[in-house]
Amino acid sequence: MTQRRPREINVNGLPAIVSAIALGTIGVLSFIIQPGIVQGYVTHLGVSDSRAVDLVGLEMLGVALATVFMALIGTRIDWRAIVGGGLMIAAFGDIASAMATHAPSFGWLRLIAGFGEGTIISISFTFVGITAKAERNVALYLALLLTYGAFGLWYLPVFLDFAGISGMFLVFAALSGLALVTVPLVPHGYGAAQAARPGVRQLPIAMLVIALAAVLAYNIAQGIAWAVLFLVGTSAGIGEQDVANALFLSQILAVGGALASVFLAERIPRDLAIAGGILGGAASIALLLGHPGPILFTLGVCGFNVLWNFVLPFILGRIGDFDESGRMMSFAIAMQMIGLGGGPLIAAPLIDGKGYRLVELVCIALFLISFVLLRIPSRVHRRLHAAA
Repeated sequence: MTQRRPREINVNGLPAIVSAIALGTIGVLSFIIQPGIVQGYVTHLGVSDSRAVDLVGLEMLGVALATVFMALIGTRIDWRAIVGGGLMIAAFGDIASAMATHAPSFGWLRLIAGFGEGTIISISFTFVGITAKAERNVALYLALLLTYGAFGLWYLPVFLDFAGISGMFLVFAALSGLALVTVPLVPHGYGAAQAARPGVRQLPIAMLVIALAAVLAYNIAQGIAWAVLFLVGTSAGIGEQDVANALFLSQILAVGGALASVFLAERIPRDLAIAGGILGGAASIALLLGHPGPILFTLGVCGFNVLWNFVLPFILGRIGDFDESGRMMSFAIAMQMIGLGGGPLIAAPLIDGKGYRLVELVCIALFLISFVLLRIPSRVHRRLHAAA
């Protein structure tokens, strides 16, 4: 008796795309407001700055482990089962964290929650990546999560004063449970891909490794910066709510950055967009060196956030053009999550109680390294494309 293949959905249909975007937002409920959570740990749990950064690093380590797991075995497990399991793991981790905020196991519970989040993030990004208009859909994805992030960061200090860290985790758990309704709209696997993109050229393995190293370096820089932005502001003498307001503004403007990539995707060279996004991000962090005032701090975080979300669809689109199998996107997402998770873990020991200059300089250096590395496979791809 032959096994019946599951019927696939149309990944380019509106219900499927809406499902992918919603799941992606659920996967980053914690990460997208991470600067506020770091400050919340310091204020409400009474931990040190470095311990707060280390705690979010453990959660992001769980995310990274899940995305690596998914990159290696994602073609062999039904995506619907993975998403359902991931949502339940995330909800369990959040509920357990809410009941153990001061327990020694708290960090490990955040790692468990992060693992559940990582499976959701990996599937949702890959889901979007196999659609016909991947860059547009990634940008729409970013627009929704940034809108949530903007209001989340703005209201988080008030919410934490009212409900505490435990209340925040219970809300996260409830949202993960509600997201189970999207599972029937998730494709079963890579077989749902509709058509290859015309710009794809198969690069040698060495070039693919360099491209993934570039994604890793870029996202380590992002992870470092995102984890310490709130602390950089408060250490410069800016009030918590003023810092939250600056981050709120940066998230609102970042929605515009993501949407700008939709309208400019066919109008400007992708390499030019990538160069402006990465190098501009480095320049934005440079504005925060020393003790920036409120205006300079706001300019720095807004530039950083806008360019991050403007350039991400272009980077992922470029990475997708390097491999004809379609699996490069899964590995790129793994590198992205390893970088975002590793960033806080790298930043924590660099915080010496005297300031954040060393952390910021490492972040800037990694931006520059990522730009140089990504140029190498991009030039090879351009030659192959011209030859064809």
